[in-house]
Amino acid sequence: MAQPSFSAEVKNDLARFIGRRACCRTAELAALLRMGAVLTLGAKRTVGLAFTTENAAVARKALMLLKGSAGVMTELTVSRSRRLKKRNSYRVHVLPSREVAALMGRLGLMRGSALNMGTDSALLKKACCRKAYLRGAFLGSVSRPDAGYHVELVTESYSFAELLLSLLRTMGYPAGLTDRKENYIVYLKESDAIIDFFSLLGAEKAAEAFE
Repeated sequence: MAQPSFSAEVKNDLARFIGRRACCRTAELAALLRMGAVLTLGAKRTVGLAFTTENAAVARKALMLLKGSAGVMTELTVSRSRRLKKRNSYRVHVLPSREVAALMGRLGLMRGSALNMGTDSALLKKACCRKAYLRGAFLGSVSRPDAGYHVELVTESYSFAELLLSLLRTMGYPAGLTDRKENYIVYLKESDAIIDFFSLLGAEKAAEAFE
């Protein structure tokens, strides 16, 4: 059996971290969904959300955060990849309803009836929420087993990548931005910065192991 990548181990550790403050849980969920969720359509112009990950612990964390948002119904499905390395894929589905639009409004993903591709500045006013936001982005990012010992936050959205880059640099991290195929990657490569970043997110064991 293949061993999990270092990134997957860090995610498993962080997925068990539960923020005490409601504002932090909101910020973490917002970044998690921005990183990997897509809209689904339902009857009577209702919308839902679908979030997919290959990490079971991240799927459970997404479900937990979503169930803390009153009024939405969720379900989890598991499928097996047909690729050579057959991994399970976990799909967290928020069923379409009028309450989903209200949830997206609270998370900053919608403004009125339009999607918000902005800066999420309302969620990032407190230092604790900025940490939670980065934790959600890391959990939602796609892991690349051959990435080596550096941190990558992978997203299909250039505007979101720029936001993460700006947030990390504002917090003093020597982050960079590049692209790979259809994705944008915000990365950290300096070992001291990575250790501090893991500690910031709450992954103390990972910080110690990396050091």
